[in-house]
Amino acid sequence: MTVQTPADIQQQLGQAFPALYHQLHRDRMLDWGTFCHGWITSVYPTLRARPPLLLYAREFELIAPADIVGHAEQFTDADSHVRLREGLQLLPFGSTGAGDYYCFWHDPGAPGEPRVVLLWHDDDRVDLLASNLQDFIFRMMADAVADLDGSLLEEGDIADNLQRWLDSHRAYLHATQVQALEALYADPAIQAGGVGEDAATALIDRVIGFEGIDTRFSYAPA
Repeated sequence: MTVQTPADIQQQLGQAFPALYHQLHRDRMLDWGTFCHGWITSVYPTLRARPPLLLYAREFELIAPADIVGHAEQFTDADSHVRLREGLQLLPFGSTGAGDYYCFWHDPGAPGEPRVVLLWHDDDRVDLLASNLQDFIFRMMADAVADLDGSLLEEGDIADNLQRWLDSHRAYLHATQVQALEALYADPAIQAGGVGEDAATALIDRVIGFEGIDTRFSYAPA
């Protein structure tokens, strides 16, 4: 049987998604369509009106719920290059497209919602990106306009794409995060190629910064 819903995945893997991920699934925000040759011309135009989760984020590809278990099984495979050490559990929901995984991590030192981390496939390294999924969404939406080189945002009108993206994600962000993104997206530097890494990073630190952000830890077995 194909595992498709977050509830199915939780039952099979014994790990929990945050409540916001379940909401995104109910709202049909976790579907980028089928990746194929010509996706940019055949599928992307159908997504522009209501962009799904983080469609325009840099170095992010959403893992369809039906595919999550297959990716997660690599973390326990003895022959896998991303096998996790005993006691560490990560739940993948996205990738960079280059083999690295965005995952939920239930931090033993921070009970409550899972944090979001990035597991590197070619280094024994996990980066702590956000204290929860909501903050991760903000982080990726701010980072998206740091540098537009090769960005999907340039497929069509940039301002229109940003407005539609913010509109479709507004319900999943705090009001202060929405206000920060509205101000950021009004920056004319975006039309000239981006606001720059420093400006995006400064905004991220100001709005969602927390103790431990961007720190790292090892994941490989000893």
